[in-house]
Amino acid sequence: MLQRNVKFALVGCGAMTEHRHLPALGHRHDREVVALVDHNKARAGQLATRFGVPHVLTAYRDLLNLDIDVAIVVLPNYLHAPVSIELLTAGIHVLVEKPMALSVAECDQMVQAAETGHAILAVGLMRRFLHAGRFAKWAIDSGLLGDIISFDIREGLIFDWPLTTDFFFHAEMAGGGVLIDTGVHTLDQMLWWLGDVKSFEYSDDNYGGVEAECELHIRLASGATGLVELSRTRNLRNTAIIRGERAEIEVALGKNALTCRFLKSLVQIRGQGAPCEPGAPAEQSQVDLIVAEHDDLIEAIRIGRSPAVPGVEGRRSIALIEECYRARRPLWLPWVATQPAPAVEKA
Repeated sequence: MLQRNVKFALVGCGAMTEHRHLPALGHRHDREVVALVDHNKARAGQLATRFGVPHVLTAYRDLLNLDIDVAIVVLPNYLHAPVSIELLTAGIHVLVEKPMALSVAECDQMVQAAETGHAILAVGLMRRFLHAGRFAKWAIDSGLLGDIISFDIREGLIFDWPLTTDFFFHAEMAGGGVLIDTGVHTLDQMLWWLGDVKSFEYSDDNYGGVEAECELHIRLASGATGLVELSRTRNLRNTAIIRGERAEIEVALGKNALTCRFLKSLVQIRGQGAPCEPGAPAEQSQVDLIVAEHDDLIEAIRIGRSPAVPGVEGRRSIALIEECYRARRPLWLPWVATQPAPAVEKA
């Protein structure tokens, strides 16, 4: 059991490190950041000065010469697996940003590396810590909604992330477009809430680059059917509607807001799904979610338990994404196609 402060290093100094992880780590006194790693030494040095980090490195292997407990891997997607594998094998705990990797094979290698190095592998699917999402999970598992019949999940925002590189738009580095970027969160939530997928049809608008629009028509192992729609070019409603025999719940995908409607009642429940603990915040910022992610990993290290999102859980959404890309069909778009839109069976 680790009793002293937990020592962190961040591998990759892009926007996620600058705007999320470093501010989150600065919120607590039981942890410290001892090193920043980036091939752009000037940028890493600027962040080190701003956040009071003592070591700036250009090679992640140099971390093996420092006394660190956790490496947060915040690199372009194609580097998540090879860097994490090397650090885990060396016995360093790893929190890897989403997506965990670009393939199931890479995920399996990462899980094996954690076992070899007796290290913890956690995956940065921070929405698992949203209060509303956890309430939705309870509502489904407890039977409040009855047997689940169908679901409708729509997530879309006009892309505005403050990029420091353009890797998001190169398939060989990002692994894909909106499906593996935003969709890895969305599909993780769906699988966590509703269980495994039995069959699906997937289509997107990838005409040689990375997709910005995609749709998934799904049948779950439970028999429930549904739709997942993702967009980088349109603002969608950004909620999941999950319909059961007795009630349906609409839950926001990235914030704490939900509505529960009972089918044989005029009453509905609206709120945030905040925990019962005194002083627990009803709303959570993006930094709050990262703090919760860090807290969970530190507790896992201190008491020797699995993190909330271990590698085997992160692997589930990657497996579905890999199958989607393999089975891809062209997405019908009115400004591209000359044929009428195909009829789609409603969930």
